[in-house]
Amino acid sequence: MTLPLGLSLKPRLRIVSTCAVVGASSLAVSAWSRTRTSQHNAADSSRKLQLPAPAVDALAGALGEVAQILVLYPLDTVKVRCQASGETAAVVIRRLLKRGFNVALLKKLYAGAVGAAACAIVVGAVHFASYEGSRKAILKWSTAGSGSSSGGGGGSSSSGAAAAEASAAGLGAGVADAAAATGPAAGAAAAAAAAAEARAEQDDRFRRAAATFAAAAFAAVATALVESPVELFRHNAQAGLVQSNFMAEMVATVRREGPVGLYWGFLPHCFEAWPHDISELATYGFMRDFEATALRPGSPHHAWMRGMGPQVWDLATGAASGAAAVLFSMPFDTVKTYLQTHGADLSGRGFLGSAKLFVKTGRRIAARKGLAGLYVGVTPRLFQQVPSAMVCWWSIAAFKRWMAPYTAPDDDAGAHPASGHQ
Repeated sequence: MTLPLGLSLKPRLRIVSTCAVVGASSLAVSAWSRTRTSQHNAADSSRKLQLPAPAVDALAGALGEVAQILVLYPLDTVKVRCQASGETAAVVIRRLLKRGFNVALLKKLYAGAVGAAACAIVVGAVHFASYEGSRKAILKWSTAGSGSSSGGGGGSSSSGAAAAEASAAGLGAGVADAAAATGPAAGAAAAAAAAAEARAEQDDRFRRAAATFAAAAFAAVATALVESPVELFRHNAQAGLVQSNFMAEMVATVRREGPVGLYWGFLPHCFEAWPHDISELATYGFMRDFEATALRPGSPHHAWMRGMGPQVWDLATGAASGAAAVLFSMPFDTVKTYLQTHGADLSGRGFLGSAKLFVKTGRRIAARKGLAGLYVGVTPRLFQQVPSAMVCWWSIAAFKRWMAPYTAPDDDAGAHPASGHQ
């Protein structure tokens, strides 16, 4: 039998079968190669994207600070103008709205916003990374010094606390059984062991609280060194005392007076920034520690804490931190802003002289307008600070959760997790 093409059936079948075998083999090899390549690329990508924990903390802090600066920035401008003029928020807002909504109004409300956002990258990175890094170092040092009381010498303090709680719970639950099975002596020994474990857990909580305060104080000092010049010129731009591009004003000041010209408002800044930053970071640390403790099985808060989404707790942490920072530091902020915007030169007064002038100015404001004078602008500051703090800490936690697979393993004895929720 012949085919129209002049080939017999048998050679045609050989060609078809050969092509089929070659095609199937090619598909198999291609599929195997793609699988190996994807696995290799995934492994390479996981290795390439492993960032050290301090770098992730710095990036998270920068992101959170920029978000905090840009959100509700006009309310911060209103607060600054209130403190610079000593007028209420209603008076300042009426003056700003005198010509209606226009481009000039937006320029006034967002005076210095672009420069503040650019500088916030450095400020936020230093702020959060210095807090997390110093807290890890303090807890690691205290854990190593306390030996087995924190869960095995150089082990992590958090794992030591968890082990202590679990041991205390287990021993406490088994005291009655031990006493019934082996007599009063064994029951007393078990009770003593449970008490010792409970004391170890209490010591661990105290050590973590002390580390939180110490790290917050260190971060406040480190942040003030980079934030003070930015805030000084930004506040003057918001108050309308210098051009809105305060970065150009800072460059001109350095050319005219040198770098020291950027820090003539450093001490009044510290008088407000330290109470603000310490109270904010300490509240953040306590909220995170409470979350980690409440999520442990057996905790009285375990049920409702597990039912709360991590984003909700992040926002609650930001709100509590922002409110505590505002209420605790508001009198210091009022006096500091008044000194900065009224040309009080503290550069040659020394620390004690500056502190005396700071207290004297605060007393003068309180004598003239009462204690309420120290809280001028508190309403717009709360409306600005609490939501912006919520955005800040939510952004930090969300970024750290997103970066968790790409963060290199680290000794997290003192690290606050982005969220304990799983």
